[in-house]
Amino acid sequence: MTPLVQSLVATFLVSTISLVGVFFVRWSERVEETLLGFAAGILLATAFLDLFPEAVARNAADTHLFTAALVAMIVFFVLERLLHAFHMHEESHAQASGYLILIGDGLHNLIDGIVIAASFLVSTELGVTTTLAVAAHEIPQEIADYGLLISGRFTRRRALLLNFASGLTAMVGAVLCFAFREVIEPHIGWALTATAGMFIYIAASDLIPELHHVRRRGSWAHTLPFFAGIMCVALLTTLVPA
Repeated sequence: MTPLVQSLVATFLVSTISLVGVFFVRWSERVEETLLGFAAGILLATAFLDLFPEAVARNAADTHLFTAALVAMIVFFVLERLLHAFHMHEESHAQASGYLILIGDGLHNLIDGIVIAASFLVSTELGVTTTLAVAAHEIPQEIADYGLLISGRFTRRRALLLNFASGLTAMVGAVLCFAFREVIEPHIGWALTATAGMFIYIAASDLIPELHHVRRRGSWAHTLPFFAGIMCVALLTTLVPA
């Protein structure tokens, strides 16, 4: 197979990880709140322990690299205000968070596709290794995303389909890498920091405040998954570096 075909196969397989939510057959408010905390930890840890370090490694000489994160946070703030304006019912906040998750994760998967394709351009062995590393990072991320979409009042079927559609942007990234390789590769660092900014905004403005609203007895039990999400990413970035 050519490097392009290898990249497309690899990114499609990675995209199917987004369907992991199908294994959560039984759903309850307790499961939802648990995944909410897990998602907040995953997003923050992915931003600070994975995306930012990777961006610096790729564009260490760029002193304005983190500007992209600030711009992304500003864009998401404006976008969320617009989403609220068009969804004026009581569930608008949760729905808006779901759409933001899909946008942020779509860009993240797009970048993963570019990284996977770039590795296959070097060698098949490096491509396979990179694909496995990306897959390992994606599993907890996709579980968290599915939980957030469900908490955003999306139906299970719609959450799975939208999450899968977001995952397929990895294949778009692979195609873009081959089509515009010389233009895209030097700016991957900016895309990584922008994605990190999106994840920080979602976690800090939407998810963590929601966790503080869990008032009933045992609410600390829903805080522990937050730290579990952080530890999960920390272990994965240590044991399976991207």
